[in-house]
Amino acid sequence: MITVVYSVLVFFLLMAVLRVMGKRELSEMSAFDLVILFVIGDLIAEAVVSEDTSFSGAFVAVATFALLTIAMSWLSFRFPRLENVLDGAPTVIVRDGVPDEEAMRRERITVYDLHEAARGNGIEDVDEIELALLEPDGSFSFFTRSSDSS
Repeated sequence: MITVVYSVLVFFLLMAVLRVMGKRELSEMSAFDLVILFVIGDLIAEAVVSEDTSFSGAFVAVATFALLTIAMSWLSFRFPRLENVLDGAPTVIVRDGVPDEEAMRRERITVYDLHEAARGNGIEDVDEIELALLEPDGSFSFFTRSSDSS
């Protein structure tokens, strides 16, 4: 039973930590970030299963995480108002060709990051962008102005 309690606590701790880390960090993992992720995973495994290193202890911990993930998905589906809290919401970072500096500061996105993402989507100038969103997964979505040249 203690494994389930620890699993629930660690699940919500991880959820909070990932929110604090921010959207961009999740999509841009370096080799060091990947190593840190593995170390955190090992530390979490030890915290969750404590002294219980048996297969059944590991199974209970993994099953608890899986059930909580499914529960969060169901809650997000069943109660749309919770979706932004549980899954995150996109952030508008450019509107009508003008970068929202406050939103970019909050999300820790530099102008260079914005230009790099725009170039990656075939956009040469920020002025071409009608709307740019930073998605909850850290990716960018760009909507450009339609050209009036026929």
